[in-house]
Amino acid sequence: MDNPIEPKEKKGNKLIAIIAIVVVIVVVGSFVGLDYKNLVKTTTPTPTTSNNVLYVYTGVSGPVNSEHLLGGCVIAEMKGGSTPAASAQLMAYLMNPAIQKACEAHTGFIPVDQGAYTSSPSTTVPSIYASSNATATVTYYTSISTADESYVTGVINNFEKAYPNIQVSVSFITAASMVEEISSLVTGNSHANVVMTIDNLDVGVLFYDGYLASINAAKITAGEGVISSISNLNNYEVSEFGGVYFLTQLVNIPLVWVDYTALQGAGITKVPTTYTQLYNDAKILDKKYGVGEINMQGHGGASTPTELYQWMVQFGGNPMMFNDTGDIHAMEYIYNLSAYFSPDYKTSYWATYTGLASNTYSIMYYQWPGSVNLTKLGMKSYNSTDTVTNESLAAINGGVFLRSPVSWIGEWQTLMDKAWTSIVVDHSSYSSIPSILASQNSALKSFLATNYNQNVADQYENGTYAPIEGQ
Repeated sequence: MDNPIEPKEKKGNKLIAIIAIVVVIVVVGSFVGLDYKNLVKTTTPTPTTSNNVLYVYTGVSGPVNSEHLLGGCVIAEMKGGSTPAASAQLMAYLMNPAIQKACEAHTGFIPVDQGAYTSSPSTTVPSIYASSNATATVTYYTSISTADESYVTGVINNFEKAYPNIQVSVSFITAASMVEEISSLVTGNSHANVVMTIDNLDVGVLFYDGYLASINAAKITAGEGVISSISNLNNYEVSEFGGVYFLTQLVNIPLVWVDYTALQGAGITKVPTTYTQLYNDAKILDKKYGVGEINMQGHGGASTPTELYQWMVQFGGNPMMFNDTGDIHAMEYIYNLSAYFSPDYKTSYWATYTGLASNTYSIMYYQWPGSVNLTKLGMKSYNSTDTVTNESLAAINGGVFLRSPVSWIGEWQTLMDKAWTSIVVDHSSYSSIPSILASQNSALKSFLATNYNQNVADQYENGTYAPIEGQ
């Protein structure tokens, strides 16, 4: 039997030659999977009704690491504000369990406070800015989907009613524009009070440039109990950065989506729980249906490197380095698994899984759920507990990690996509995988030396930049 963890190069003509269609998905102004109904309407056709059963689960545990990647956004405060307590009051309100639960219902983002999962989540918010204090103005920047602007506006209106001495000016702008605005304010010595909800990748530019204020996480997250793995991210920040400069606010976490009926039709009675099982099931499905049945975010752009980040960490790697042992093993495994990829992988990206209902693939691997409307898929849920929220919570409780919030994450993504294209799309030889990854490592080190400085490049080469883990 093939050993997919220590694979040999596959022979024969099983692999379908595919030209990757690189579609740059600009996730600015709408977070990943934030508005599923809108995404279905505008970017993917509504599938025909299917009687097949949809099975959603956390996926398999990697050979080394079973944690899951956190997507979504963080909440932070610009440094230099004249009334930081007013900003902290707004942040505490937005992190309240009751607000988080309502946010999940409207946007699909998973709450980070255990109290949000109770039948009656607490509405009590820590008192930070006294009612006797002078009126303060806080600017709230958010790049949330335009489809959810009315919801956010309603939340802010309710906040102002509860705290009449804090006036909030809401600005719906892209994450890139947010970075520019805040950079301009800080360099201009502004004392404006600014709170931001920003993608966890974009926050890196602001953090490493020193534009964020250290915040009192204990006060802001004083709900009914932040999930321990999320709380541990705060502890990591303190140990690595000397304080907490951003808090995980809106969580999107990748899950595995399965057409369970199709698996049963191939004689598979259980979803794969190890990478060996996944590989073997992929071969069985391919033989049964005559085409690859495994789909993933493979079209290029930002989504492919993001998915590879998840795989590499689970194989014990540091994806930022490209070519440590875990990274190489992950790409070797994916190289062999790609023989059984669905042709759909060349156009799949975040929010793609409607092919499960139209029978173009059986397993959508590590995809962002966002706000899922099962009626749009036309599939029956596996059982009453097999829900996106429950499975996301299970993944979070099992351990999570964030991508290192470096300001050069965009260049890393570009180079990782090049590695993907060479290894999987162009299907270079199996033996060339280590050298391809080493080449991208060298390219990024050179980029850092040229565009930052040699010290940053040396820190990179020494493994300073790594996933932020919250076990």
